[in-house]
Amino acid sequence: QVADRCAAAVFRLDTYETEAYRDEGLVTGEASGFFITEDGLAVTNYHSIADAVSATATLSTGDVYEVERVIYYDPDIDIAVIRVSRTALRGHDTSAFATLDIADSGTGDLRAGDTVYAIGNPLGLGLAVSSGIVSATQRDVERYALPCVMSTADISEGSSGGALLNVYGQVVAITSGAYVYGNSMYLAVPIDPILTADLTGEGLTLPEVLEAETVG
Repeated sequence: QVADRCAAAVFRLDTYETEAYRDEGLVTGEASGFFITEDGLAVTNYHSIADAVSATATLSTGDVYEVERVIYYDPDIDIAVIRVSRTALRGHDTSAFATLDIADSGTGDLRAGDTVYAIGNPLGLGLAVSSGIVSATQRDVERYALPCVMSTADISEGSSGGALLNVYGQVVAITSGAYVYGNSMYLAVPIDPILTADLTGEGLTLPEVLEAETVG
């Protein structure tokens, strides 16, 4: 039921490090993302877009849409909110995207042992769902400024930016990585910063984000 209800709101994120690669159709990065508003605001990991000058979102229907702007991003907590065009590059234009609900308390109500579901685009093979339990709700990890949720819900390369859902199908975290030498030790960054972020601004283009972070 979680998969049926949520899959339409999750997409494959293809990124391109140069316009030449984009023109040639040479994808340089594959990740995941999910919509949080019908007009095209979507969440992913910052590291998924960090080196990109262009990106596209491919839905489960096969329809492809361009990433227009980055509305919010924070490299330290590895979160980005992007705006996706409703005009299709391939397939059908849309008036409204399917969306996922964010848990009102973010990770606040999560407890070790809770069942969670990860949904994303592992290995670029298409949308997949896995289930597991929360191992820890606030695991300090060196690369992240905020404690991560650790769970046993399987993710793989390409799952970065996907959604970690509670049993109600609400987003509690963003799937981001794993302990390489561990077993079933998968990490997700908390969705909480999105609850208070200002998502009303015009944002930046992907090249502008790349330039700002390179200069910085």
